[in-house]
Amino acid sequence: MRRNIHMITKNNIYNLIKDIKTLINSDEFKNKHCEKATFTRNRKLSFRNVVYFILGLPRKSLPTELDLYFDGKNISLSKQAFSKARYQISENAFKDIFNLTTNIDSLANKVNTYDGFRIFAVDGSTVSIPHNPNTEKTFGIYKNNHSEYPMARLTALYDVTNDLIVDAKFTGTDIGEREHAIDLLSSPALLNNSKSKNLVIFDRGYPSRALIHELENKGFYYIIRCYTSFISCVNECPKGDYIVMDYHQNRSTKLRVIKETVEDSPYILISNLFETHQNKEYLYHLYQKRWEVETKYGELKTHIRVENFSGRNPRAIYQELYAALFISNLSALIKSAVESDFESSLITSKHKYQLNRSYIVGVVCRYIKKLLYLFDYKKKLGILMSKIKKLKSIIRPDRHFDRNSSHHKATNGFYIRVNI
Repeated sequence: MRRNIHMITKNNIYNLIKDIKTLINSDEFKNKHCEKATFTRNRKLSFRNVVYFILGLPRKSLPTELDLYFDGKNISLSKQAFSKARYQISENAFKDIFNLTTNIDSLANKVNTYDGFRIFAVDGSTVSIPHNPNTEKTFGIYKNNHSEYPMARLTALYDVTNDLIVDAKFTGTDIGEREHAIDLLSSPALLNNSKSKNLVIFDRGYPSRALIHELENKGFYYIIRCYTSFISCVNECPKGDYIVMDYHQNRSTKLRVIKETVEDSPYILISNLFETHQNKEYLYHLYQKRWEVETKYGELKTHIRVENFSGRNPRAIYQELYAALFISNLSALIKSAVESDFESSLITSKHKYQLNRSYIVGVVCRYIKKLLYLFDYKKKLGILMSKIKKLKSIIRPDRHFDRNSSHHKATNGFYIRVNI
């Protein structure tokens, strides 16, 4: 199997930053996403400055972050004034900015595929949100035996082969993961992909006849892990690799069932990949690529700190959620551009190298406001990418060692750092 590598270049990143700046500074964008007369040209707190500030995901105390950002701009701003301004901007403004980072066909010179597939993983996670009557009304209350607290559900459609979150659903926990998944199958990232085959991977929380029918209707390939108590034609299969027919409500669906025992537990995959060369090891290998979406959620929660919201209103939460997805994708694209740069110079090297992903995310969070605000953003971006490149390290696949870990806990706008 051959993996085609896309080529994200420094110029691609320059053009992306330029497009983001152009969008945010356009009157059309401002008029579309904020109330009329809220921001005027001579207002000290401009629409542009508020958007730039939110995209930087303020993680210190809000007054401190405001002082740091507006220092040198002759603007003295209170927390209350900023909050009032941000609530006049629609969360869809940040969704539009995030969407600029999702279309890999327009961003890259080549698009990653794997054996002719663009591999997508659908997975969900709960997100802790601040206590507030409005957030509780919008997202609902999650209850367990010990406490009650507001919680949201985030489900991402993740392009595994290109390391991008291309779409997402963010709602209260009363809407289930399966409903999110079926909605995401109508994402433009899937429907507009005409250059390669779509393969969508799901874990055991998702299998249903409704999901399979939607996948079949849209012509997508899929691999789904399921429990033993799914549907009879799957449950009745012994260990091995089989093709079965599921008959339900005047509809028949051809399914491939692979059933094994792993660590004394049943391991079941269902799929519509039937080619001769696509043996069970091939499907196991593809399914394992789903794990990368788990890593992406780890990045969102640990490095980007998506649960550490600076605002407590539902609109602020949506704004920062899309800003976090934007930061994640921009970090991935910058990483790809730096990799393309140094890999071309290491063709004869006996070593393989990797970049420090957490450092890249930190750099993007720290400097995105400057990159968007500065006129000479290319110079600043070039310096940052050079720093990122210098931190590459040799991949040593057989080296294992214990290390100290740190955990971040969201506590209404603060993070407690615990070293173990």
